[in-house]
Amino acid sequence: MSEMTHPDQNPDRGAGDASAGPVSAASTPAAAVPATGAGTAAPAARPRTGGVDPRRAVPVLLFLFIFCLVVDQGFKFTSQPMARALNLSESTVSLQATLTGVLIGIGAVVYSALADSIAIRKLLYLSVGLVVVGSVIGFVGSASFGVVLVGRIVQTAGLAAAETLYVVYVTKHFQGVELKKYLGFSNMSFQLASLIGTLISGFLATYVSWTWMFLVPLLMVLSLPFIKKRVPDDVAHTSSGVDVYGLFLVAVIATGVIMFMQAFTWWWWIPVLIAGALFIRHVRTNPNALVDWSFFTNRPYMSALVIVFIIYSVNLAFVFLFPFAIHGVHGMAMDKVSMLTIPGYVLGASTAALSGVVSKRLDSKQAVTLALCLLAAALAVAGIFVNVSVVAMVVAMAMFSVGFGLLYAPLLSSALLLMPAAKSGVAVGFYNLVINVASPIGVAYTAMLMSGKPTWFSGLSVGGTPEGDYFGTILWLLVGITLVGLLAYRVLFGMIERSDARAAQRLATQE
Repeated sequence: MSEMTHPDQNPDRGAGDASAGPVSAASTPAAAVPATGAGTAAPAARPRTGGVDPRRAVPVLLFLFIFCLVVDQGFKFTSQPMARALNLSESTVSLQATLTGVLIGIGAVVYSALADSIAIRKLLYLSVGLVVVGSVIGFVGSASFGVVLVGRIVQTAGLAAAETLYVVYVTKHFQGVELKKYLGFSNMSFQLASLIGTLISGFLATYVSWTWMFLVPLLMVLSLPFIKKRVPDDVAHTSSGVDVYGLFLVAVIATGVIMFMQAFTWWWWIPVLIAGALFIRHVRTNPNALVDWSFFTNRPYMSALVIVFIIYSVNLAFVFLFPFAIHGVHGMAMDKVSMLTIPGYVLGASTAALSGVVSKRLDSKQAVTLALCLLAAALAVAGIFVNVSVVAMVVAMAMFSVGFGLLYAPLLSSALLLMPAAKSGVAVGFYNLVINVASPIGVAYTAMLMSGKPTWFSGLSVGGTPEGDYFGTILWLLVGITLVGLLAYRVLFGMIERSDARAAQRLATQE
């Protein structure tokens, strides 16, 4: 296995370094590849392979990383115009974001492992090929949502590789301060790419056609000469393999839950329950499984996973709902809606950059509590003013971004309180995989609610419009889910503090 997922790796548990993972409101946490060795103390760079400076490949890989994130985020923001053009319900159109979201998360694990036995240059060739083929399928068949969905799935299989391989490469070739620098580039680039993708998709949907988002990825072909020239073709052949069966079961569980939320068709729970039982059996009996069974008996880690699943389902839920609400309630064109996300991305990036400073002033418990309160407050502001104020919605999105920018590092630190150093690498990998599964599920239940148009809590919103009433209700439901996550964190980690003095001390002093 690669250094991304090798159980012997011990990533720095410091909050500052942990911030290399998902951080923003718009985050598709898949951009953060499972388990880095970011904190390993070592020389600045490893020896050159074949006399070639490994830094030569970094600009090409970083460009592909950014470009693929631009495409991925652009399509998430394209859901509203796509639904309007193809006459789709919100729950149906959400499949192009939810199913591909699961694929991105699982693809990150697969490509991380493949990079130990297949040269990164060859994997990038595969990535470009899949992206181009999928984009052509989607553009040619843009009149049919079924064909669009197939195109998006094929395209995303390629996007997942490029989004993953940058972090794999720098983790393989750099250590210490230099590694942290390159991982920092990925974090800042994630924010930049998300913003650019949102702006491009908003512009195309307004002035050309949403279908042109399928043409943008074709520009990846121009990177092929640079990949050949700068990305090395060597491979260490150290892989112990990827747990294909375990990942397949995770995919079945996530897909089953997403499909259930399309129309509450209960038989989708049959494959979910069967896959869940098989996954438990697989983890308990297979020493090479995706995750060690001991993780499920580690109270801080399991408690954090429960909270992660609850809270990160809200992450993309608000991002998905935002353009529908602004366009539906206030009639704003998509290019202008995309401009409204700029403050959120800027503040999310700034918060992530300052996470190390924050960790010196707040312990993990305080930081997580503050972050969850910010998220709940942001959604409440949006729920109150969705009918009457675009400015309030922008403020809510900015607060939301700050909350998630603050949350990732201390919650991950809480998860690793009692995790043995030798297992922390795989633990971080599975933690990020749970985020990648939870986020599209959040989009699925939000889209389902948008299709149902409930107005249960419309009285809690200022003013009243037919569309604003149900958007307000959904936002208040998201507030409730966030508060459940906050309550779960305080209760579960409060119990851990009272029963384990070592965990209590680390929770109070960890930076």
